[in-house]
Amino acid sequence: MRRILSILGSSGSIGRQALDVAAVCGHEVAAITVNRSVELAKKFRVNLEVVSSLERKPGTKIKEVTKVEKTNIAGVAKDTSIARVALVGLQHNPGVAFQVFDLLSKHNINVDVILQSIGREDTKDITFTIHKKDQQEVEGILNEHKEALRFDHIESDDQIGKVSIVGVGLMSNCGVAAKMFEALYEAGINIQMINTSEIRVSVLLDEADVNRAVRAIHDKFFDEL
Repeated sequence: MRRILSILGSSGSIGRQALDVAAVCGHEVAAITVNRSVELAKKFRVNLEVVSSLERKPGTKIKEVTKVEKTNIAGVAKDTSIARVALVGLQHNPGVAFQVFDLLSKHNINVDVILQSIGREDTKDITFTIHKKDQQEVEGILNEHKEALRFDHIESDDQIGKVSIVGVGLMSNCGVAAKMFEALYEAGINIQMINTSEIRVSVLLDEADVNRAVRAIHDKFFDEL
């Protein structure tokens, strides 16, 4: 369903989401909101309403939430349009991460999840996710600058997906991440990477497990409400 995003001066009491949460959902779930519109609304402190272009009825109000007293899990999102790239055997020196991601930014490559881990013999590995369409270009750029970056080899995988729980105040409430991981454990799903923020907990999984993971996490959080 095509949706229209309209700017409002005030907000009613219809279903509300924090702007940060809406931005994440808009980015990770196609056809829900226009991510750029949410970013602008947050920047200029205006409220939004997402309404249907096919029905004349109130939509979902999206507004900034400044006071939160409890965890508010807004939903579960998935993204299977990503690839994982790992630079293995980088030198464990200051500035290495800057060199890698500055190089990618100069080629207009967007990077999402980033994980750095300590390797062996004074080396480290940096793993990150990109859009699948950029995978070959990224590998070419990195291999072209292998001597300057001083890494051992590249590992990549485009058969992965990201599943996230999105909500307000997740990291300030104990047990939210553990509950998500429990759902995946009970479903027999292995986690490859974990990334967290105040409004999101994300895991990287085999692409074949993504839909099953979404169902398991949704049941764990929403069936217990």
